[in-house]
Amino acid sequence: MKQLLKELVETPGVSGKEEKVRELISEKIEDEADSIETDNFGNLIARKGSGDKTLMIDAHMDQIGMGVRRITEDGFIRISKIGGAYPISLVNQRVIVHTSEGENLTGVIGAKPSHLVDGPGEGDLPQMEKAFVDVGAEDREDLKDRGVRVGDYITFDRDFKEMINGYVTGPAMDNRIGCAMAIKAFNDFDEDYELVAVFSAQEEVGRKGAKISSRNINPDAAIVLETARAGDTPNMDLDESDEFTGDGFGITMIEASGRGVITPEKVRNWLIENAEDDFNYHRKLYNKGVTNAGHINTSNSGIPTGVVVIPTRHLHTAIEVLKMSDAEEAVEFLDKTFSNFEEYF
Repeated sequence: MKQLLKELVETPGVSGKEEKVRELISEKIEDEADSIETDNFGNLIARKGSGDKTLMIDAHMDQIGMGVRRITEDGFIRISKIGGAYPISLVNQRVIVHTSEGENLTGVIGAKPSHLVDGPGEGDLPQMEKAFVDVGAEDREDLKDRGVRVGDYITFDRDFKEMINGYVTGPAMDNRIGCAMAIKAFNDFDEDYELVAVFSAQEEVGRKGAKISSRNINPDAAIVLETARAGDTPNMDLDESDEFTGDGFGITMIEASGRGVITPEKVRNWLIENAEDDFNYHRKLYNKGVTNAGHINTSNSGIPTGVVVIPTRHLHTAIEVLKMSDAEEAVEFLDKTFSNFEEYF
């Protein structure tokens, strides 16, 4: 699964511009799928198997990024965030500007040199409206001649790297690890009911894709595969997160004080009873943070929905970190959970 995750992480797919990662995912499941379609919103929907029941798994395929907001006269690019990209994640990063002409331009997001920072507050991170990309352009016309237009997408120029002790790092682990798990579980599926895998669009900007797909599919139950902020780094408080990498996967109880999904008792029982004894897992409850599960759960007349998460360090940055064993164990758990789905629903 490591090589699959590497390919997914290194394929760009900012919210609203997911076609390249959608094409890659489609290639990875086409031999096993009974059907694959892309709906009008951009969700990739794959079906496998048949029967009286339908289980849906959801993993959003979009990533945070930026967009070209304005081109200055002297050839710099003012940017706007797309999703949860913030100055602390952007400054002094190398980026790729994906131009309207199809050319990729290497750029950097800089800040005032430290040599010139004297007074209090001068070293503070710039506000988003002051952030800019430098691609080495001579002026505005130079950028326009190279195909840069307002609305073009910008991604981090980072690749997948292996660390020690089974850790890996790269951009877009949120949520390409969920996509990798969904691909593996979908390809391994061999049960007497229908499995529908949805690789949803635009989660990072309002969980939009899952709202549409779940209404159309209307499954008997659903599982969302996601990341969660890990708390096992310096300066993280246990009340902010007590999920540690290397401790397995998480099963969500309640999201965002109930503003997100409140996992139905039937789903809790199904997931926990399958995880108990055989797997390393933890029960997850956060005061902040929501996933696609809330929209799926409230679709139509109500779809019983659960969430399986992989603890991930440094979320919404260019250098997100997770431990592969957590995801690999989660896939084994999904295989077991799929095997007795019909006993619970």
